[in-house]
Amino acid sequence: MDKIELQQGLNDVVTAKVQRMIENKRPVVEQAIARLIQERGDAQDYIAPIGIERRRTGAAPVITFAAGEALTMNMPQGQFSLHGHAVGQLAEKMGVPARYLRELSEGASWQRALAANILNEHSAWCGRTRVLVRSVGSQVRGILSDSYRRLDSEKILTAFLSEAMGQGAVACDALMTDTRVFVETILPEPICIPTRLNGEVVIYMGARFSTSDYGDGAVDMRAFLLNGACLNGMVRESVMKQVHLGARLPDNLQLSERTYRLDTQTTMSAVKDFTKNLYSKENIMQKAVEIQAASEAEVDFDKEIKRLVKNNKLLKAEGEQVQKLLMNNNPDDGVQGGPSLWKLTQAITAHGRGLEPRRCRELHELSGELMTRVSA
Repeated sequence: MDKIELQQGLNDVVTAKVQRMIENKRPVVEQAIARLIQERGDAQDYIAPIGIERRRTGAAPVITFAAGEALTMNMPQGQFSLHGHAVGQLAEKMGVPARYLRELSEGASWQRALAANILNEHSAWCGRTRVLVRSVGSQVRGILSDSYRRLDSEKILTAFLSEAMGQGAVACDALMTDTRVFVETILPEPICIPTRLNGEVVIYMGARFSTSDYGDGAVDMRAFLLNGACLNGMVRESVMKQVHLGARLPDNLQLSERTYRLDTQTTMSAVKDFTKNLYSKENIMQKAVEIQAASEAEVDFDKEIKRLVKNNKLLKAEGEQVQKLLMNNNPDDGVQGGPSLWKLTQAITAHGRGLEPRRCRELHELSGELMTRVSA
């Protein structure tokens, strides 16, 4: 068997592996989209005041807090439990350390009672502020500015998937958490990239979309790269980071429905344009050239990992695991060849494969940040 036949055989193995991954992830993608649709149907928005300035008015706050099985918020519309993300947002608005308040809200009964008392005292004395309260069923998931730009995430995600599939891409993974959704897509044809220090790299080019209806991230789009040999993912710098800020919302949200529809349509159009650009031949060629450049950029692994740990990009234990992957030099982890920037990024994303999905995607972003050294 000559070298060309051997390489073709290896490419066939990689292609089969990626196709199996796509099929295995299909239910995950479908479940994420189904959950987004369901929760959009159960979502409600309210405009409410936080605080009252008791010294001047003597009035009671409109919103109060209580602690039972969970920390709750009492509004004229009813009683709602508070998601940890919303607790953190409340803390920031009232000048309370967010981590401390979240820990109290998730603790024992006396801790939840203390959290409720802290919020009641602060809301009784701090200045009056209008907020947008976003709930799913009886749980508040976001407490946001009254200038928050509301968008229909279901329609925007559909626009992304429609354009990606129009470019020949397929959905390969997704994640829907309580407060954010991610969807990754790739072209199903591999691109073989010869590199100087790390052999031939087989990459699947794609795009990732993410957004949050609860202030847990902007509408965001990034190039997504999948290493076919090991299924390591990587996302590059954001090409669209649209912050949800707009005009001040009226007390009657029905009056803002036209703005809601127009803002959604504008964002859908932008998402389609960015998706088309991410899948353009020019962008794919540029990413291939950057991979080659990253393979030629030699780095000191010890210094790089210490710096990432010091800057809180990696936990100390994560840095140790990345070091082990680099020392093992296993091609099945996408880690082979000389000490290059590319090899470091692959060790980081290889470690991410074994972590919970949200942290895994954070390491995808970290590896993409390192690649900006060569994209500059």
